[in-house]
Amino acid sequence: MNSTRANGTTNVQSYNAVHYTAQAIANELGVSEATVRNRWFNWIVKVAPEALLKEGKGFTELARSLFAEFAQVPKQARQQWVVEAKAHYCQEWGSAGVIEGELVPDEVSGALALIQTQNSNLQQSLEVELADVQAFIEQANTAEVDFSEAELQAYKTAGAKRGIARFKLETQTELEVLNALRQQRMQGNAN
Repeated sequence: MNSTRANGTTNVQSYNAVHYTAQAIANELGVSEATVRNRWFNWIVKVAPEALLKEGKGFTELARSLFAEFAQVPKQARQQWVVEAKAHYCQEWGSAGVIEGELVPDEVSGALALIQTQNSNLQQSLEVELADVQAFIEQANTAEVDFSEAELQAYKTAGAKRGIARFKLETQTELEVLNALRQQRMQGNAN
């Protein structure tokens, strides 16, 4: 989208300071005046309240900016553009005191801005806490995997020790029996 979003936030009142005619916007964007007034306006009014788009017979800077953005959007992507643009601008309108297209007094808009700031701070705090929990879970999973590997190594070592003990016992018994049989044979030959 264009320069209205470049610095992050904008002053909604500044959008009402300059007025543009449909013809001026149409000339700037290379379309007909009827396209701006009839077809495109029906799309941008889905993004912003009409009170912020029109003043008298002219269009505001916000309207001009939205028309310029909308001109770049392919027809098949218009619904998605509405969703994205509305998500971007609605945060600004809340802090400027716009509720569902109505301008509210400064005292109310100040309270709304304070609530929005507090909600934003809470959201950021929640995101930090959530990231801490995720990191803790990852550490626990890593420790569990490491612990399982340590257990496997202990089982392998214990198995190897049992195997060695069995081998020693089997070999020792085999040698004892073999020696006993040899002695018997030698004693039988001696008689």
